[in-house]
Amino acid sequence: MEICKGGECLKVKLIAYSLPAEGDVDKLVAECAAISHAPQFRELSPKKVEKLIKVLKQLGHESVFEHASFTFAIEGISRVCTHQLVRHRLASYTQQSQRYVSLKNPKFIVPESIVNSEYMEKVEELLDKASTLYRKMVENGIRKEDARFVLPQGIETKIIVTMNARELRHFFKLRCAKDAQWEIRKLAIEMLKNVYEVAPLLFEDLYQEFVESK
Repeated sequence: MEICKGGECLKVKLIAYSLPAEGDVDKLVAECAAISHAPQFRELSPKKVEKLIKVLKQLGHESVFEHASFTFAIEGISRVCTHQLVRHRLASYTQQSQRYVSLKNPKFIVPESIVNSEYMEKVEELLDKASTLYRKMVENGIRKEDARFVLPQGIETKIIVTMNARELRHFFKLRCAKDAQWEIRKLAIEMLKNVYEVAPLLFEDLYQEFVESK
């Protein structure tokens, strides 16, 4: 058994994203938007790309942002966090299965508020008992899909997430906010940092609000 204190085990990696034959993600979105007012598809200069994306955000015309998608590999988060994450329905998810993956040596995410409290010792005992019981049941023929019922929600999991840029912007506005639950907020901010590197124009305003202003 291993305990991850707060978000210390969180890892977020952008493993794929929309990339046009020429240019970058920002250019792709801007050129998709431009076709609505042009007789034919045309290439845009960097200045026009920047100007158009800025206008689109100001007007709230973000449907064209859906032409760009981003895929993340995420680990070091709890099932508590993924229960919140999958509520964002305009996305695709593939999560590590507790039916098929052995959890004999699990990790558990424990909030810092508990780590620094008088309850931490009892929490460790509880998590150790749960993981020991799970292991014994599996070793004695109980299927993993049934033994998992004794595992706490704080168990660590891994998940692949794909969202388009429009849904990501909505996700960031909700989950990077200060009133969001701490774990999904940490996750959202790391995801925002990743996409800003490859599509700075699409996410510049949110990056400034939630990362640079911290």
